[in-house]
Amino acid sequence: MSCILLLLDQKRNQDLLREELSRDHEVTVAVEDADLEQPFDLLVVDGPALDRAWEQIQDRKAREQPLFLPVLLTTSRPDVKMITRHLWRSVDELIITPIEKPELSARLQILLRARSLSLKLQERAGAAEKAAQTRDEIMAMVSHDLRNPLNLVLSNASLLLEAGPFLEPRQRERIEGIHQAVARMTRLTQDLLDVSRLESGHLDIRRGPVSPERLIQSARAQHDQAAEAKSIRLSCEIEDGLPDVCADPDRMDQLFGNLIGNALKFAPQHGEIRIGAAAAGGSVRFSVADSGPGIEAEDQARIFERFWQAKGSESGGSGLGLAIAKTLVEAHGGRMGVDSTAGEGAEFWFEIPVA
Repeated sequence: MSCILLLLDQKRNQDLLREELSRDHEVTVAVEDADLEQPFDLLVVDGPALDRAWEQIQDRKAREQPLFLPVLLTTSRPDVKMITRHLWRSVDELIITPIEKPELSARLQILLRARSLSLKLQERAGAAEKAAQTRDEIMAMVSHDLRNPLNLVLSNASLLLEAGPFLEPRQRERIEGIHQAVARMTRLTQDLLDVSRLESGHLDIRRGPVSPERLIQSARAQHDQAAEAKSIRLSCEIEDGLPDVCADPDRMDQLFGNLIGNALKFAPQHGEIRIGAAAAGGSVRFSVADSGPGIEAEDQARIFERFWQAKGSESGGSGLGLAIAKTLVEAHGGRMGVDSTAGEGAEFWFEIPVA
């Protein structure tokens, strides 16, 4: 049963409404304005009471958001002019006295139905949020439990490959296939674990002053060999005199790893990848640009979504690398974006606040 609160200065109207509404609803009479703090589904107020308590009514409606808390105003025609300045910010419906019972019933039903729908939507949103939280917890648990057996298979495959001359070509080919497949699965489980930790706020980020040049040289050193294997030129462009940024070096290595790894997938053989850093107000702007095929304009809006990949993409990735990169940047208090023209390569950039 819906609860209706009456806040009326006109005693006779209050008594008549209480008698009429009590037949189908739970009705409470507000003795003073402080009674607006009690739970109710609909407030019925008259002109003088609204003129006096409109700030409290607005505050209560604001605190209920996103729930809808309806207010019905009963007023005589002359009173409407007096309360116009408060009317549309506080009142959802009004009814002119003398009140006709059918009209009163219809307006109450409309407002209470809207309130009921608002409550149901909130319940569904809460259930969806709980389901998403459960999903993320399971994903984190599974990813964590998969890492140990995958690492065991990966290390054993590496040991077998070290056997060198004792392996027949066919044996080496199969072991290398196992090694590559397990390496991909290991990266995917780590990505899933990082996504879960980032969303729950449990990813450990230890920020401190660090040189932009140190971050870029560290990233380059880790990817020189992979770039050389594809005959890709990996270069750095670092502006002189850059201040330290406030960052976690390990997470920045992960961030650069995702961006450079992505560039290595798309840059053609004998292509180029440029890693840069330049001043940008109170931040340092880092960039990773490649000479690959670029990104279509309609794809750029979705490029940072989890699990999303462009149509026709054959990168073989999980679709998590760029989403994780963006979340890591935001966890450092920065922002990230992409500039690209189809056929002319792509440049991913991000800004990290100075220390």
